[in-house]
Amino acid sequence: MKRIGIVVLTAALCVLLSGCGEGDKPVTTTAPEAAIQAEKERNKVSVAREESFTYTDHNGNAYDTVYRIPSINMDSKDAEAANEEISEKYLTDFEKAERECAALTSLTCEKLDYEKFENDNVLSVVIRRVFFSHAVDYSVYNFHAVTGVELSSEGVMKSVNITPEQAQELLKKQLEQDYVSKYKTAQPEKYEENMEKTLSDDNLDQAMYYLGKDGVLRAICKEYASVGSGEFSVVLTVKSAS
Repeated sequence: MKRIGIVVLTAALCVLLSGCGEGDKPVTTTAPEAAIQAEKERNKVSVAREESFTYTDHNGNAYDTVYRIPSINMDSKDAEAANEEISEKYLTDFEKAERECAALTSLTCEKLDYEKFENDNVLSVVIRRVFFSHAVDYSVYNFHAVTGVELSSEGVMKSVNITPEQAQELLKKQLEQDYVSKYKTAQPEKYEENMEKTLSDDNLDQAMYYLGKDGVLRAICKEYASVGSGEFSVVLTVKSAS
């Protein structure tokens, strides 16, 4: 009897505590999925790839640098297209750096990095690539911070209550001031010609606008001069935050 009682008690505990028997259903939860989504909402931009490179040139000089490119973590076709474009444009830099390190040569690209800025409903991502020649190039992506829809330059301007015409006129003034401050005294060859090219509508139309820290409207455009590589990307403030 005592043995039978123990068996019955054991069976009862099994049913109560561990759900012994057929027909049991696994317990499910949406917590992990919700946590992942919440993490994406907190981090609309994260690191897609990051790699450190240590290399020694043919003169025995040692250098360290870091390459880092972003991933836009927003559920939209525009964000997906931007990520594909970023990968296509910049992943080859990682591969090239690996080959150059192995060959003990200076890196063609000395630095690759990005910044992100979120101001109200505008998310801006600016990627900067610095070359051994000291030339710098940029890529700019602007999105609506809620919908993930990519914003045009006009959309960015509208967010700070400025028209394209006003933005271009302000940029032209800033660009002229910057150009004169750099080159007027030295008067490099073709100074007037290159300043005219710098301030041309064709050049201004190619400017990339974004909202930087504290909602400042900024633009990246070219300056032309008969020094170095002959053209340079500059970042200028178009309109300060109200």
